[in-house]
Amino acid sequence: MPPPYNTNDLLVKPTYDVAFYGEDLHLPLGVINMLEEPFLWSDIDELLSVDSDIENYSRVITSANIFQLLHKGDGVAFDHTWNWLSDMSAWVYKYNLTVAVALAVTAWTSGDHSVDSVRMIMTERLPDGTLVQTLVDQEKATGMSTLNATGENVAIVTFEGNEPFKISQGNTVRLQLILGRTDTMVATSFEGIMPLFFFQTGVAVKQLIESTLNLHLYPALDHAFTVFRDQSLQEPMDYSGVTKQGISRSAEAVNAPLPTPEPTPEPIPLGDLPHAHFPVSRPLGIQ
Repeated sequence: MPPPYNTNDLLVKPTYDVAFYGEDLHLPLGVINMLEEPFLWSDIDELLSVDSDIENYSRVITSANIFQLLHKGDGVAFDHTWNWLSDMSAWVYKYNLTVAVALAVTAWTSGDHSVDSVRMIMTERLPDGTLVQTLVDQEKATGMSTLNATGENVAIVTFEGNEPFKISQGNTVRLQLILGRTDTMVATSFEGIMPLFFFQTGVAVKQLIESTLNLHLYPALDHAFTVFRDQSLQEPMDYSGVTKQGISRSAEAVNAPLPTPEPTPEPIPLGDLPHAHFPVSRPLGIQ
């Protein structure tokens, strides 16, 4: 017996595996146009690392020795923001910001000079810049020694967390870095970030790392909710607008009010029935 439907018209429920959509997103901090102060990595006076750990860094192997410090001018405090726009709503399950901050004193007369702290503020904002939520606001001390002469100090500072937060499609993630400092008396000094750095000193072959904001995220799939959804009591398959042989296949939410049943008609008294006309039966018998 053939099935009571056309097998070519079957509706198939799509499925997906979130493992196919996860991504480690690298957002490099060096993509800014600022003043530059070059120096030799092998000449730095102090290299510090604050809370750095193994991470999925963007990296290459090299023995490069000439590096640049991006800054905003002699004696100008560093405070900069970056904006990133996601192409869809996403859940961020882990973030990692690893940045090398540096101080270069090229001429010194008197005073103390250092980068004492790094403050990271990450927020979600509407397209017009209105604050939606503050995702991260942390500050860490660098432990950098004070320069009382010319020299270069570098501190690699890491912020990370794995408490999930959601970014809505159309909104912007804004990252702000503020460097706390000591800058007294007379000197020519520059403070800022290094787009590229090593975790070790010297001129041997090493892993070259980018100052980067890493986001491990998964799409929230809000934009494809009618396609990617669970076939369950909570999320029934949505057949809205789809009919089969004139029968609607739309689904209702599990908490939708039950339809009001039509009232049962009262029984009609037999005396009110219309007269029925039956054919006259012929008597049965032997002719």
